[in-house]
Order: sequence, then C-alpha cells, then structure tokens
Amino acid sequence: MGKLVEIQNGLLNYNGVCLKDLALKYGTPLKVTFLDVIRSRVTGLKSSFDKAIDKLAYQGKFIYLNANKANYSQKEIETAFLVSDGLETSSYYDLLLTYDIFKDNNESNKIIVCNGYKSKEYLDTIIKISKEIKIIDVIDSVEEYNYLKDINANIEIGLRIHMTSLYEDHDDRFGITKDEFDYILNDVKNTNLSLTTIHFHQRGFEYIEEKFKENIKKIFMFYKDAVKIVPTVKHLDIGGGTPLPNGIEFDYDSYALMLIKLLKELSLEYKVAEPDIISENGKYSMKDSTINIYKVLQVKNTSKGAPWYFVDGSLLIAMPEFYALGEEIDCVPISNLDKKAIKARLGGITCDCDDVFPVHGDMNLPEDIKDLYIALLGTGSYQNSMNGRHGIHHCLLPEEIDVVIDGKKEYIRHQLQSMSEIKRLMN
Repeated sequence: MGKLVEIQNGLLNYNGVCLKDLALKYGTPLKVTFLDVIRSRVTGLKSSFDKAIDKLAYQGKFIYLNANKANYSQKEIETAFLVSDGLETSSYYDLLLTYDIFKDNNESNKIIVCNGYKSKEYLDTIIKISKEIKIIDVIDSVEEYNYLKDINANIEIGLRIHMTSLYEDHDDRFGITKDEFDYILNDVKNTNLSLTTIHFHQRGFEYIEEKFKENIKKIFMFYKDAVKIVPTVKHLDIGGGTPLPNGIEFDYDSYALMLIKLLKELSLEYKVAEPDIISENGKYSMKDSTINIYKVLQVKNTSKGAPWYFVDGSLLIAMPEFYALGEEIDCVPISNLDKKAIKARLGGITCDCDDVFPVHGDMNLPEDIKDLYIALLGTGSYQNSMNGRHGIHHCLLPEEIDVVIDGKKEYIRHQLQSMSEIKRLMN
C-alpha cells in the first residue's frame, strides 16, 4: 500500500510530501489530512481480499464498511465512502449523517450497517431508510428484537454476539448472550424480520495471528448454528480490529489469504455455505490520514535530566486518545534530521503538567532547534471527537490551521481559530 514515511536530505516526507515545506507554507500549529491515504487503505484491503477470494475460489464476498465514528469530518467520511461498500453507524445522529451522504452522492446500491444502543428514534429511522437503501440493523439486545417484532417491522437484521475476545482482559456491555441468541434464532422465523448477519466486534488490537484465528473460530460456531436454523443467514461481520501497519508494512495479502482459508476450512468442516465477510473499519481507514505539525520555540532546563523542548501548541489537546486510552501515536522530528541528536522531552504550551511527551522518559531530538519542527503521526482517528473539534480548548489555545491534501490539490479547510470565534463559543 506504499510507504508513508521517508527521510530525504535531513527532512521527513509523509505520503510523498515534505512536512517542513508544509509548515513553512501554512504556518504552525498545523493539522494536515491526506485523503489519498484513506483511499489507499480502503482499496488496498479490498484488493488483498479480492485476490485471496479468487485464489481460493471462495464463494463469499468481502464487504468493506467505513466506521464513521472514527472520524466525523465530512470530507474524510465521503472519501472513504466512495471507495467502500458502505458505511457503519453507531447512533441515531450518525445514521442521519449517513443517509445524507447516500442521498448527496445519489447512491442506493451500497449498504448501511447500524450498531450501538438503539433508541426508538434510531430504530424507527432504520425502518424508514430501509425502504430506500439496503440497511442491516445489528440487534444488540432482546428488547431491541422484541420492539421490531412487536411493530411487525420488515427489515434485515443481524445479531451481535456477546463474546469476550481473546484480546480483551475485561467484559463489555454489548451483544446478546447465548441463551438470547438461541431464543431469537427459534423465534425469528415467526416474524417479518430477515436475519442475514452474525456479528462479533474484534475492536482494535495488537495483531497476533493465533489469537485472531481463535476469535474467528469462536464466532463461527454461532454462524454455523444460525445458518442451519435460519437459511437467510449469509454474512459474518467481524467488526473492527483490522491490523494497523504501525510503522511497518504489514502483509495484508497474507492476512486476507489466512482469513479466507480459515473460513473456507470451517465452512467445509461444518457443511455450511461460505459466508460473506463484513469488515467495519474505522481506525484502519482513518488513523494514518492525518498528522499534526508544531514548531519548537525554545529549550528549557529545569533539572539534571533531559531538556524540555517547548512547541507552539498542545500535545494534550492534539492526541487525547494517547493520554486517555494509551493509543500509540508516533511523535517525531521532521527537520534537522542530519544534525546531532540528544535526549530531550517535549512540552506543550498549556499550563498542564501532563502536556508532555513522552509521559515517562525522553526521546531523541536534534540538538539544533533552529527551524526545528516535530510531527504527531497517526492522529486521524478519534482525536476530533474526543477533543471537541471547533470547540473551546485547554487554556483557550486556538485550534490549529487545518489543511487538506487531495492528490496534487491542497486547500485550507480552517484557518487558525480566532479569539472572536472562541468568545462566540463561550456564550
């Protein structure tokens, strides 16, 4: 899928673009989104699965969905949508946004998969939209199922299975139990509901092939039981959890071949049809599409340890996912890479003691801070929704300049947030 990070002449290039040049052109603090990276992620994974399906003569399809919740910027979602097979929603408002995207693009052949807790307005809107667009409501509770049954709804549904992943060390609140699964399987044939999908959410994880295989084997037990009772079941939705490159070129062709081969073997063993595979991709679609750039303003020594390099923004605001959830985000110098490096620490310009990187320890940074810029790589998923995009930020720091790069086209989506904008939001 192409190498994102390269170093040339002491400068870091990202997706073929010199980041220092961007910083000088637009100023800092700066956020840059590369729409080509989103397209590459989607088309690359789809290509890997298409090749595996063809090679093994697999009878099911691979269905790529963009999980909107990872990044609610309209341009990013639409970019993923145009090359995906559909969108995945997690709330009533998310569904309203998705419906508008389908209508704005005059699209009715792709699908919508609806997850999350379903309020009455969420369910009623699913039923309404199902008359125009293929939509699958993934049932998350017996109450949700009974509501649809009682109003005689005629829609396509899936069942989200409550099944602890081998990657998780805690339980979660989502999905239906085995007893509830058995009840619905034996009851759904007496309704107008069409059960087509068995769902298990992998969540994001540090990919380990053997654990991944065990998760697939566990969820397949529910799929094969469902197929034998309800013949309309044809989709196996494995949720998120698509492996991330994490600085290396992960072999997605081998990953796809492994999963298709495993599902083919399981289908043969249990004498059931090979399922379509639905994959809901959020972090995988979006994470690497966005970076943040800051200029180093000064060096400060407060102890015998590594010096502090102060940047012209807030690390705490830029990557809340790192501070709140421990999500891996790379922080790297992008200029002066041919100069001597020393141990140093980064500090943001808020008054918060936690606005530092690394949280513990230090990192290698060029000793020469003249025209020194640093970048946060992989801030494209969840940061906007967690830090309050276009909102009021810690210490009233303005939101950064926001630039979008689409191939050879560049444009400023938002200038540096002004004080008048901030004051308006305070009212």
